[in-house]
Amino acid sequence: MKKINLKLSFLLLSLTILLSACGKSAEVPSVVTPAVSVQARSVADSREIKQELEYPAIVAASTEAKLIAKSSGTLSGADFTVGQTVSVGQSLAKIDEIGSAGFNAGGVNSNQVKQAIIATEQAQASYLLARSNYDNMLVSSAKDLRQAEIARDQAAKGQSNFDISASESLKSAELAYETAKIAAEQARLTMVNREKQLTQSVGDSRDNADLAASTAANTVSSVLTGINNLAGFDNNNVISISYRANLGALESSSYNQSDNAYQAAKDHYDQYLKQSFSDVDVRIQSVLAMVEKTKLLADAAKYLFDKSIPSSNLPQSSAVGVSLTGLQSAASGYQAQLNALLAQVHGAEQALANVALNNDGTSDTLKQSYELAKKQEASAAQNLNNLKAGNNSQQDQAGFGVNLAQNQYENLQVKINSQIFAAKMQADTAQLQYNNASLSLQSLYDIHSLVSPIAGVVTQKLASNGDTVSAGQIVAIVSQTDSLKIKFFVEAEYILDMKLGKSVQVLSAEGKSYNGLISSVSAQADNATKRFQIEVQLDGEEKPLLGTVVNVKISLSKSVDIGAGSVIVPLSSIEIGQNGNYLFLAENNIAKKVPVELQNVLGEMAQVKFQAADEALIIIGGNKFLHDGDSVEITK
Repeated sequence: MKKINLKLSFLLLSLTILLSACGKSAEVPSVVTPAVSVQARSVADSREIKQELEYPAIVAASTEAKLIAKSSGTLSGADFTVGQTVSVGQSLAKIDEIGSAGFNAGGVNSNQVKQAIIATEQAQASYLLARSNYDNMLVSSAKDLRQAEIARDQAAKGQSNFDISASESLKSAELAYETAKIAAEQARLTMVNREKQLTQSVGDSRDNADLAASTAANTVSSVLTGINNLAGFDNNNVISISYRANLGALESSSYNQSDNAYQAAKDHYDQYLKQSFSDVDVRIQSVLAMVEKTKLLADAAKYLFDKSIPSSNLPQSSAVGVSLTGLQSAASGYQAQLNALLAQVHGAEQALANVALNNDGTSDTLKQSYELAKKQEASAAQNLNNLKAGNNSQQDQAGFGVNLAQNQYENLQVKINSQIFAAKMQADTAQLQYNNASLSLQSLYDIHSLVSPIAGVVTQKLASNGDTVSAGQIVAIVSQTDSLKIKFFVEAEYILDMKLGKSVQVLSAEGKSYNGLISSVSAQADNATKRFQIEVQLDGEEKPLLGTVVNVKISLSKSVDIGAGSVIVPLSSIEIGQNGNYLFLAENNIAKKVPVELQNVLGEMAQVKFQAADEALIIIGGNKFLHDGDSVEITK
């Protein structure tokens, strides 16, 4: 291509010089190379495989039945035609034994059938006689059994009358006993449930009291620390207070009173921490005393700060740092906090006392109710037992007469049943022999008849009247044409892509298009072709003709897990040579030849690796006569 361009340029240059030498001016014609039409796809879209597969297929019925000869012989009565509609069980032809001279009403020439008819008639006569004897036995035995039944019923009626009167009184006694039992059980459950509730209530109140004690101890500790930080009362205190001289300056005894109150509260708190309380009541009392002493400390501290004077070390008020107003506010806060805490501890103490009182009273009341209910239950049980004992004696006397009549009735019933059983056995045996003879006759009819197992249309007739057929030979095929399917075969490499429910397009020879879904995928390949059978169910009411050949188009698109820089392209788009492998990119409508690394061949596709941006366009079609630097026009 480059050599042709050089020759053309030299020719144009010579022509220009010649025209100039002649003193004439001329324009050099420009040569425009037409753009090559190509197909392209981006690098990003090339990371998945897109294929269009097309297979020839046959249109078949979804349901069809093959009429197979069950015996060898000559075909007769096969007057059906292709396209004829048949029903379930319809006989379409007969198979006569070759050389048979016998004839029967069924229309089958067979000596075996004639002998089977005679045997069936004899078995039927024997069965009718045995059945008549059995029916006569049933009539006579029913009369004898009825007389014994009347005697038995009279005895049973006398007993029943007594049972009715005794039953009413017994039901009343049982009802009273059951009511007493239920009442006792309800009283017991009420007592048990209430005891559980009382136990839970005691536990909850003790837990609350214990929590209140812990909260109070923590609050006391916080107040002691806070007041000590403000006034420095602790003997081992390392806190230096510059305004010590200001505290209680208006009343000197106020500081000593506050100091003594602090020591008393601090000593009680220290003793509290060292104690191990076995009962929450004792702990509450100790905490209550500790809170009261701490409350006295807060009151004394408030009084001390009220009797203090301001100075440079302790200004009356200050935005930052310690001030006299701040000390007084802190003491007031401690007073309010301890007042609330004191009320909380008193509440826990009162709750413990209330729960104990309520539990004791409730438990005693429920126990008394339960004991009373148990006594009532025992009294009702005694009344019931006395009534049962009196009724049993009278029932035994009435029952003796009933048992005697029942035994006589049962003995007669056993005798009659044995006679009936013998007659029934004879009748059943004769019926079984008759059924076997009928079945044998029907079997002979069946093996000499061709019967359609489904309702449909005859789509193939493979034998005619007078033809000799052998056992196992297909004589005709009946299909249900209202439901069609498309059958075709695919290679093993595509079998995993043939998913149930996948959409396909079916094209007839006339150019009509039908939509369908894959409805069946064979699990095994055909032995000869090594391909797998696929079946398609068509959508819509319009369908191609049964038995015609169509084409099935399947679109495949699946992502491939490949490494960075790798893409999937058609094998035909790669230029393979001794010096390396190349493909073309389309950059600004100019073909650019780039080297690639061929990694894998996937049928008609190939996996290659090269460096390019995701939006770069790979030329995948029309590259057969393409050269590096050619103008290209991208088409679909």
